[in-house]
Amino acid sequence: MNSKHLKAIFEANRVVVSVSDTGHIPVSVVVTFLGVALWEDELDDEGEPLTLEGLAARVGMTATTISQHLRYLGDWYRQGKPGLRLVETEVYEQNRRKKVFRLTPKGRGLLIAAEN
Repeated sequence: MNSKHLKAIFEANRVVVSVSDTGHIPVSVVVTFLGVALWEDELDDEGEPLTLEGLAARVGMTATTISQHLRYLGDWYRQGKPGLRLVETEVYEQNRRKKVFRLTPKGRGLLIAAEN
């Protein structure tokens, strides 16, 4: 990994933290955000969208942890506390037991800001 990649990771962290009301976010949540940005359009071996479980495998976390991160990055976190609204998840219509994910327009804008 070269310094350009490291700078990009730090910049992504900075812009994600900038939308937090606490001024800090665990790095694992930023990794989840970056994973969504990288793999939201990728298909699995069966030609279906990558699911929450697939994302968990790619970033090296448990599905439970990824689910919590996606709620925090989504509309509502817990007990009615608003999330960051950077990622949206939805039930995959062809298999309603699975959830798929993608960046929201706000999340995409944040990613563009990190790239500049």
